[in-house]
Amino acid sequence: RPKSPWRTRYDLLPPRNPCPHRLDPVSTVMAPTTQEDVSGSSSRAGRRRRRRTPVSDRSAEAQPEAAPTSQRAAPTTQDEVSGSRSRAGHRRRIPVSDRSAEAQPEAAPSSQRGKRKASPERSSAASQRRRRKAPLEPSEDKRQKRTAKKRKRTDEKKAASSKGEEAAATTSASPGASHASSSSEASSAASSPLRCPLPPAPAMGAGRNYDPAMEPAYEAYMDLSSKYHAKRKRQLQLVTLDRSKASSCMVNEKLQSVRESATKTVLQVAKVVLGFSSYVDGKLMARSSGFLIDWDERSKAGTVLTSARIICSKYSALSQWSGTDEYAPNAEIVAHLLDEDDATVPALLLHYDKHVNIALIKVEIELCAKIPSFSGDVIYGQEIFVLGRDEHQNLTIHHGRVQFMGPNKFQRHHYLFSGCVINQPSIGGPVIDLNGQVWGMANFPGTAFIPSSIILKCLDMWKKYQCIPRMHIGMKLSPIKFLDPIHVERIFRRCNVDSGLIVHEVSHGSVADELGVRPGDIIDSVNGEHIATTIELENLLMRICESHLDEGGVIGSCVDIPVGILHVRKGRKDPRHRSTLSLRLNVAEGVEAFTSGTLTVEV
Repeated sequence: RPKSPWRTRYDLLPPRNPCPHRLDPVSTVMAPTTQEDVSGSSSRAGRRRRRRTPVSDRSAEAQPEAAPTSQRAAPTTQDEVSGSRSRAGHRRRIPVSDRSAEAQPEAAPSSQRGKRKASPERSSAASQRRRRKAPLEPSEDKRQKRTAKKRKRTDEKKAASSKGEEAAATTSASPGASHASSSSEASSAASSPLRCPLPPAPAMGAGRNYDPAMEPAYEAYMDLSSKYHAKRKRQLQLVTLDRSKASSCMVNEKLQSVRESATKTVLQVAKVVLGFSSYVDGKLMARSSGFLIDWDERSKAGTVLTSARIICSKYSALSQWSGTDEYAPNAEIVAHLLDEDDATVPALLLHYDKHVNIALIKVEIELCAKIPSFSGDVIYGQEIFVLGRDEHQNLTIHHGRVQFMGPNKFQRHHYLFSGCVINQPSIGGPVIDLNGQVWGMANFPGTAFIPSSIILKCLDMWKKYQCIPRMHIGMKLSPIKFLDPIHVERIFRRCNVDSGLIVHEVSHGSVADELGVRPGDIIDSVNGEHIATTIELENLLMRICESHLDEGGVIGSCVDIPVGILHVRKGRKDPRHRSTLSLRLNVAEGVEAFTSGTLTVEV
């Protein structure tokens, strides 16, 4: 049995005298001889009851006359065994001369005096103590059990090292390494669950010293950790686990009340939303979105509505009335399908219009959803969603409301606004309501979109005439309806008008310019109908143009239209001069552009 540090410390100290007024500390020692004294010596309270005997008596008791030298240190009674193995570490004190004689027999050489097994007598005494071993105290029994467990773990570690199994060595080193080893075996399978390995135990606590014996466990942990992260990276590439894409507006708290119904509507319409790319000489020119508006079951060919910017090679960023946009109708257009392989098919450009900024494309596709229907009149403040496809063909969702506002002098008359910013790839996507009806098409980067009333009229005219003609009026207008109420009230007090279109610019040399129309005038009626917004004006002009062509008119002819105008002039006695002018408008196909104050018409 290894030498106890408590025994060594107390053997070297002089004996304590608990009662200095009664006993001499030099001539007395403390040695338990009775069961009561033994119990008192093993108590943890610190109070001991001992029988004091002279040194001579204690020597006689500790060393019997006929006892051999090899048995002098062995306890003879049960009480002595318990007392000698007490956790407090108190032992019978023997004079220095007797103790040295017991530790060093007569024939022991000087080279073996400091060793634990210096003589056969000592070994014989130890063997006799093992044979006569008495029941141990609970504390001693627990200590021996812990020692046996440590010895068993050490044996297992040596066995694993001899076989060369690094994982088994890691298991014997720490519980964390054992967990990591099992994780490696389970994660090696293709369909096994993924478990994160734990670092070895000494590495987990702060302030622990480095242990060289744990080096195999560290290496095993690093290997398992790299395998874990590699497999985790492969798993995150699955479509079911990949959440790297930015979230849409559907997670907004403001949409929680309608999220369930809106999600069903959006996913249903998304089945007919496609992505498009255009190329010139093999170089990417533009990207946009589009949606099916017609499909032939016999030929499996569908008609897609999108923005004309898919073939626009150059456009003006300042004013859409400048007429400087350039188009490439011979560009190669590719449609991105919604199948598992993200296949692409060539698309055919059927028609495009520069002024309305729409394009019709033919694509061969299998239809797997119902084509949404178009809505009728616009309701300002209506909640809408703008759908599209990004450059990776992922669905984009923008949420907004139809804004109570009209276009400025740099924007076309047929624009409405959604209140949400639309990026370039989403241009051409549908604008829908909560019921899935199409309210328009995203038309320009920003918030502008074309309402469904304009789109339907363009589609009807294209089916009839294979073109989309319109009447050019040579003026830029804005509605009074969208002005601030304070401004509307001032106009009403001065001009007795609270509705109509305000003239902001007149093209030089146009019919309106020749008839005296100036900026600041108010147009309140066209062809006998009251006009409140520019959307209403565009619809009315397209209906007049369609009727003219149905009656035998041709592209490039003129139509006389009566227009009621309120001339607002400063300095006149009557600033509210009203007149009805007969504007002779050209029925033309192309964009109405204002360049250097003149009106140009492209046919």
